[in-house]
Amino acid sequence: MSVEINKVGVVGCGTMGSGICEVVARSGYDVVFAEMDEEAERAGRERIERSVARAVKRGKLDQGAAHDLLGHISSTTDLAGLGDCDLAFEAVPEKLELKKQTFAALDQVLKPEAILATNTSSLPVIDMAVATNRPDRVVGFHFFNPATVMKLVELVHTVATDEKVVESAKQFALGLGKVAVPCRDRAGFIANLLLFPYLNAATRMYDQGYASREDIDAAMQLGCGHPMGPLALLDLIGLDSAYEICEALWRQWRDYADAPQPLLKQFVTAGYLGRKTGRGFYRYESPESPRIADAIPESEGASASNVGMVGVVGTGLMASGIAEVIAKAGGEVVLRGRSETAIDNAKTALTKSLERAVNKGKLEDTDASLALARVSTTLDFEDFAECDLVIEAVAEDLEVK
Repeated sequence: MSVEINKVGVVGCGTMGSGICEVVARSGYDVVFAEMDEEAERAGRERIERSVARAVKRGKLDQGAAHDLLGHISSTTDLAGLGDCDLAFEAVPEKLELKKQTFAALDQVLKPEAILATNTSSLPVIDMAVATNRPDRVVGFHFFNPATVMKLVELVHTVATDEKVVESAKQFALGLGKVAVPCRDRAGFIANLLLFPYLNAATRMYDQGYASREDIDAAMQLGCGHPMGPLALLDLIGLDSAYEICEALWRQWRDYADAPQPLLKQFVTAGYLGRKTGRGFYRYESPESPRIADAIPESEGASASNVGMVGVVGTGLMASGIAEVIAKAGGEVVLRGRSETAIDNAKTALTKSLERAVNKGKLEDTDASLALARVSTTLDFEDFAECDLVIEAVAEDLEVK
């Protein structure tokens, strides 16, 4: 039985629920969200209004569109208010029993042809589906945080899900401007099964004193090109959600990389859940604020002025890249190679890289010439005698190093 989706219900209007409401309403659908009491209902409405106001301030929405969007959203404290919805999402906390109870209650009030969708990021969808009398009409519909920005939706089908229901859910996702990725009902689905062992490892590194939170995050942002570091990302996700996701992965896969780190549990017990409470790995100016209140001031770099000449051992891609960065910054570089051929290859690679930067408008031709002139070469380690710093950049072989 296929469904034409016109009205959407959302149970829970926290971080994810409010984002889902906004995304759905922005696409022109009528949305009604349900909360457990009037205080939570009011908080949910205010959360949506703040998000829409930010979108207007950033030029993502005009005032008219914002007014229309908010006009599509209503709220209730009674699940019966979702009775005429064609599709209902649960977006309650990541606890299986709570989600099962929510689905069982929704099943009693929704019309027979309505689709039930869970926004779980890791829990078994089939366990929720069998809490209803319509397991064939239950899908996983995992939005990513923030739902208003992230394009991906993981569309999870169980062994019981009707193919027409999956297709209806897919078309709905496409109508929201999302990319729907179908996947099987396994803990973590696709993204979180890959992501959370990494986040868990970052938590362990921080807890065991490998590095500061800032340096762990900077390493992944600047070294691996990630838009956010792992600890800042955990704060954004919510440490309570992160803990439950790791627990779900551990229960199914029994891989120690998934077992939640004790520090996560301690943060959750203390009520430090990340941005939404104003404190997690970082402290924030206020709950839900992205602004970090206890950031370490950046160094003014005074010590860098003491390094005038740098030696680089090696002639490969990494060595020539290091030489280029230093030379463009005004430093003198001595590049040491094992043979004239290796040195010539490194100089050629450096020249071509600088030429590409000029052609792309990232560097002036004069600056490229000056940078190239700052790099000298040698076959002899003794030529490093005047260097203030020597960097080894040879092959990743311990004996060679």
